[in-house]
Amino acid sequence: MVIMMATIRKKDNGRYEAMVRRNGVTRYKTFILKADAKVWARDEELRIEQGIIGKKATINLSQALGKWRDEHLIKLKSYKVYKYIIANINNHNISKVNIEKIDSCMLANYRDERLKTLSNQSVKHELGVINRALKHCIEAGYITNAPYVKQPTIANNRSVRLTPDQYAELLNKADPYLKNIIILLVETGMRRGELVKICKYNIDLANKTINLINTKNGDDRLIPLSNKAIGALLYLMNQSINEERLIIWPERRITENFIKLCKGIGIDDIRLHDLRHEAVSRLFEKGLNMAEVSTISGHKDLSSLKRYTHINPTSLLSKLNN
Repeated sequence: MVIMMATIRKKDNGRYEAMVRRNGVTRYKTFILKADAKVWARDEELRIEQGIIGKKATINLSQALGKWRDEHLIKLKSYKVYKYIIANINNHNISKVNIEKIDSCMLANYRDERLKTLSNQSVKHELGVINRALKHCIEAGYITNAPYVKQPTIANNRSVRLTPDQYAELLNKADPYLKNIIILLVETGMRRGELVKICKYNIDLANKTINLINTKNGDDRLIPLSNKAIGALLYLMNQSINEERLIIWPERRITENFIKLCKGIGIDDIRLHDLRHEAVSRLFEKGLNMAEVSTISGHKDLSSLKRYTHINPTSLLSKLNN
C-alpha cells in the first residue's frame, strides 16, 4: 500500500491543484473537483513507485520552449505572437542552457542584457514565456521548480495620444494605402489582427457596418462606420478588386511601414497599437458612454477600458459651456 504524499490546494479560481513529489519526481495537475484531484494523485504515486513515471532526460531551454509551443501554445489564438517571442529567445545563449542549470541569477543577467535593446514590456513578455515553458516542464517531470526573477517595471497606464498636428502629418506623409489604413484604424478602434482578417462580405456599406468574426476575445463584433471610415474602406476595396480580403498587405508590413513613417517625421513614441488607444479616447470625447464604447472596441472588462482611455481635457470645453 502506498502512503498518500500528495499536496492538494484550492486555487483562487476555485479549482484544485494536486501535486505529487516522490523519488525525485514532481507531478501536478488542476481539477474542478477535489475528489478527482485525490484520485489522480494516488494513481500518480503508484505509477512513480512502479517506475512507469520517472525523472526524464534533461533538455535545454530551446527544447523546453519547443515542447511548450507544440504541446500547449499551438492551441491558442496568440500562437503567432508567442512563436515570434520564442524565436527571439532562441537567438541567445540562454536557449542552449540545460533547464536544470537555469537559476534566478542567470535569468536576471538575461533580463538586464535584453533591456539594453528592448522595452520593459517586451522583456517582460520574454521572461513570461520562459517561465511558462519551465512550468510546463515541471508538470512533464523534467525539473522540480522554476527559478524566480524580478520583472521589469511597467507603467500602469500608457497615456500616449496623437496631437492633432501629429495625426495630420502622419496622413500627409503616408502613402495613400497606409494613409487609409491609419484612418480606418482611428475611426473604428480595430486591432491590426482584426483589420487584416476582414473579408469584403463582412462589409455592409448600406448599413454602414463591418462584422468582425471571431475576434481576440472569441466573439463576433459589429462595428458602426463613420463617414471617414467609409471613405477609407472604399479606397482599400478598390485596391483589392480581385481579392476576397480587404487588406492586401500582411500584418508585419503594416507595422513596418507605420514605424518607418513615424521615424521619418520624427515621432518616436507612437506605436501602431496606439491608434486603437487614440480611437477609444476619441469615442469618449464624442460623448459615447462606457457601454457604447465597449460595443465598438470589444473590451469586455470595463475597468480595463477605463485605464485604456485618456481624454483630452480641451474636448470637454463645449460640454462645460452648454
